[in-house]
Amino acid sequence: MGHNVIPPRSIVELVKTDRKTPRWTDKVGRRYRIGYYNPKQGLEDIWLVDDTGDYCETIDVEYLEKYFKVIKLSRERDYFGKSRPRLGKLRKRL
Repeated sequence: MGHNVIPPRSIVELVKTDRKTPRWTDKVGRRYRIGYYNPKQGLEDIWLVDDTGDYCETIDVEYLEKYFKVIKLSRERDYFGKSRPRLGKLRKRL
């Protein structure tokens, strides 16, 4: 994936865990959307949004590349979501 910024609304899937991420073990196979970035944090912190539309966790690019697979890359251009509604529920499968 390189170190490009992944657009909000993109869909990623947790594909592996290791000793650094033991609490993710039962979540392998789960899909998340990338949430809107926080202007105060910039584009470094990546928010994961669960299937109910809740912002559940932040990760960085290194974790994204190591533990997740991009399922669908969005075309969203508003990285901070200033003119967008809050993300809703995720459809079950694409």
